[in-house]
Amino acid sequence: MAFRVDLKAHASASFRLYYGNRGAPAPSYPKSSFVRRGPLGPQHRFVENDYYKLETMPKSGQIWHMWNKLGADISWHHYEWADNVDKGGDPCHWAPNCWVAYPDRIVHGHEPKFVKGDPDYFDWHYVFGWDDPQTEIVDGPVFFESRRRGVVWPHPEHSSPDIKREPKELIRAEVVYRFYPDSPRIYQYSRFETLEDMQVFFIRNCQFVFLPHVFTGVIVMPERTGLLPHDEESPAVLRLMAEANVKPYDWVEHSLSNILPSKLAYCAYYNDTSHDGFALFQLSEKNTNIYSGRPTYRNHTTILTEVNGWAVYLGRVFSYTNKRWNPENATFLPKGERYEEENVLLIYRHESLDATLPFLAETDRRIKNPPLFEFEESDFRVGSSPRASRP
Repeated sequence: MAFRVDLKAHASASFRLYYGNRGAPAPSYPKSSFVRRGPLGPQHRFVENDYYKLETMPKSGQIWHMWNKLGADISWHHYEWADNVDKGGDPCHWAPNCWVAYPDRIVHGHEPKFVKGDPDYFDWHYVFGWDDPQTEIVDGPVFFESRRRGVVWPHPEHSSPDIKREPKELIRAEVVYRFYPDSPRIYQYSRFETLEDMQVFFIRNCQFVFLPHVFTGVIVMPERTGLLPHDEESPAVLRLMAEANVKPYDWVEHSLSNILPSKLAYCAYYNDTSHDGFALFQLSEKNTNIYSGRPTYRNHTTILTEVNGWAVYLGRVFSYTNKRWNPENATFLPKGERYEEENVLLIYRHESLDATLPFLAETDRRIKNPPLFEFEESDFRVGSSPRASRP
């Protein structure tokens, strides 16, 4: 339950909540006017407020196109596969996804061949290939939330039709978006779960991909766990290569994955000319096994790569292999592995680093250190008024 209260600084107020009245009329809330359905499919929506516009993919509901109304107001979507150029391009938000390995194809003498640039001894299970997953919608006066869940099947763009396999439920995922009518922030949650024992090359969570030339630089802030309030960590400011067009060789990909910290407080992109800005603040991460409690492996790295025409990839990755194409490097995952992640996405206007760096630091502090309230046990008894202390 949520409701809005207008209070002046240093003011306080008490509220009494009643429930359980069977004779009360059914609740009626105003519907969100900043979210509307699109005509292309069951999950097709447009979301727009004063800060951004976005469009979701018609069948999967993943974020497809994003526009920063505070900046250049151009779409950040990506073109990975030529087949999608005439279909509106590829999504900004790909994950969660998993490359499921099939080592038996090599063991039994199967010679891998390339299909659309990828070997056919793995299948790519990713949620933007969902076909109208099970969906729950919360549409009230404070926010609009979509919660999608279901089995993640191999996507045809990375699966060879020449190899016959029995349909089998291997992976289940859940993705949540929460949009606010008057905020530049978007809440995002994802969960990935293995339904059978399997061999995988990697799992990626909350992966975003953007067109080349959209951003000129990136700001990387390490996780601040363990720091005292007076301690400081300076973020790294790195130049992206696309805008400068300084790719050394056609066959070389530029990757910062090997030098980045394994956990980030936040990561932000900016463009000096268009003023576009996008940041991702990592709220929480939880790796477990639903049967044993302890996970077999944990997400352990962050990828930041410029590939395929210098498009920018960002994501959290579970992967214990460096040569993902080789079946001997596949990693065993037992049934019941669960990978969860919470993030806050921020669309902002970039003017200069001198202004953006303290703005991001303050946003991080506000998101992760909200006001805290302590209550006495008597505050929850009937007829009492809660007393908030030490906000």
